[in-house]
Amino acid sequence: MRKKWFFLFLIGTIFFVTGFSMKQDKLVLVTEAGFAPYEYYQEGEIVGVDIDIGREIAKELGMKLVIKDVAFDSIITEVKTGKSDIGAAGISYTEERAKEVDFTIDYMESRQVLIVKRNSVIESPNDLTNQKIAVQLGSVADTYLTEEYPNVQVIREKKFLAAIQDLKDNKVDGVVMDEVPAKELVTTDLIILEEALVTDHYGMIVQKGNPELLEKVNGVIQRLKEDGSIDEMLLNHLGVKEENTKMTFYDKFYYSVIYDGRYQYILEGLKNTLLIALGAVLIGVLLGGLAAIVQNVHDNTGKLYLLDKLAKLYVTVIRGTPSTLQLMIIYYVIFKALSVNIVLVGMLAFGINSGAYVAEIIRAGIQSVDRGQIEAGYALGLHYHQVTFKIVLPVALKNILPALGNEFITLVKETSIGAYIGIVELTKASDIIASRTYDYFFPLMIIALIYLAITLLLSKLIHRMEVKLNHARG
Repeated sequence: MRKKWFFLFLIGTIFFVTGFSMKQDKLVLVTEAGFAPYEYYQEGEIVGVDIDIGREIAKELGMKLVIKDVAFDSIITEVKTGKSDIGAAGISYTEERAKEVDFTIDYMESRQVLIVKRNSVIESPNDLTNQKIAVQLGSVADTYLTEEYPNVQVIREKKFLAAIQDLKDNKVDGVVMDEVPAKELVTTDLIILEEALVTDHYGMIVQKGNPELLEKVNGVIQRLKEDGSIDEMLLNHLGVKEENTKMTFYDKFYYSVIYDGRYQYILEGLKNTLLIALGAVLIGVLLGGLAAIVQNVHDNTGKLYLLDKLAKLYVTVIRGTPSTLQLMIIYYVIFKALSVNIVLVGMLAFGINSGAYVAEIIRAGIQSVDRGQIEAGYALGLHYHQVTFKIVLPVALKNILPALGNEFITLVKETSIGAYIGIVELTKASDIIASRTYDYFFPLMIIALIYLAITLLLSKLIHRMEVKLNHARG
């Protein structure tokens, strides 16, 4: 009983310490900070035109601005579900988006231009026929090309930097994106065609049913447009491009890791990755162990019928649905009305996911225990629970240790999808660095080496534990 209350107290403490609380006196602006000059990282902070406008809005409301960095295609979901108050990331108005969120008045004109290689046969948008054109997933360029150029093969990338890399690697024939950030990406082998595909305007988004906030935001934007402040903001954030051509390996390493303290993103990503993986494996072992024991008790005694059905349903549903979907449901549905620390959400989501696999690992371990050992326990006068906890589980633990170790390694790598809800894990750290160096490949290679080092270290530790257990058996 004491252990039970201690466990409940521990869980409650974790929720309290990690920020399980209602939103108070803060204005949460959600963006994707890789779209200079509108939002980008500089000296460890997210800055840009949209951020400057957000600060003016927060000042008008007498609130503190909190900036959240997520994947572009998650921004509308963030605002729609109330996880964030305002969305701003070069968002163009479309009828489909307007059904989900409310748009403010526009604050910036957007020219969607076509980037091609200098020797390209594409000289204007009229030349687009059956080529492969890359865009950022969910962007206005994505929608426009799909509707207006049905013969074009649209390649949708999560990041526009990945789209540019596809063009450099000759995987696509062109890239469509906003003209202002496009100018930051053009190198000697790339050009921007003069004729724009389409011209539209950027606005911010707020949750439907909040006319007071929408009116306040519109008022601030209108004031900033009339007094020329937005034009000044744009000029202030232009010219931030960093040269990345003709760099040596040391130059790339310096600008990706050392310059501007960018190693801090990697350290934060590493910390969050390991913290989420450790918390998830503990939750997974707890849930998986309970599910496995319940099923084992039912299979051997016929008891716990209802719990057995629930355990099997849990395993079936979790193993049959993508972990990304589970993460989104937990964050945007279960914790919809609450401001929860996203690292804790990651622990819970990956822990619940892992528990289903751990349950099957433990069940397999229990079934691998020699029947003779169980019969020997009964012969000594032990009842079922004593045999289970004193003989079956200790032996099963030795058998399943390698599989549990592999599950932990898998969890470390699976945390890379945490960027969907704004978790700065290792992969997100590489995206942040790439958004400033305009080199998509090199930061990913650094992160890949870190993942490899973690995997090798964990594999070695697991092997040592196996050797010790084998010696103990002998």
